[in-house]
Amino acid sequence: MKKDVSDTLSEESDILQEVIGDFMSSPVLSIDHTATVQEAAQYMQASNVGSLLVKEYQDYAGIVTETDLSRKVVGAGLKPETTLVSAIMSKSLHKMDRYFPVEEANEYMHKNRIRHLAITEEDKIVGMLSMKDLVAYYAKSSFRMHE
Repeated sequence: MKKDVSDTLSEESDILQEVIGDFMSSPVLSIDHTATVQEAAQYMQASNVGSLLVKEYQDYAGIVTETDLSRKVVGAGLKPETTLVSAIMSKSLHKMDRYFPVEEANEYMHKNRIRHLAITEEDKIVGMLSMKDLVAYYAKSSFRMHE
């Protein structure tokens, strides 16, 4: 069946309306600020994720990523079994509401040079959006446009 231009435009507007919440990973995976880098790396490997939020009491104090592990620990010659995640985590936690368009999250992540974005609903973190999630979004969008 052949599509006309109006079908394609309608599909493109549907894609542009998709929101972050539809592509984020949930539940949020976190680790206590007193955990070691080795424990964080093992948890990330077991969960097949590239980041963990770092929890201090009831709040999220930062984020630790695979990049933090390689650059701040391995690259600096620190010992993973004794270095605490709180010593290497990024304290600036970038957030965006789950109802924002995926395109906006992509632009924000690119502009801020980040690979992981905390997703909120009513100011509470409810998920994470990673570059891996964005790849899935764009692959899905590309697939639908070529059907």
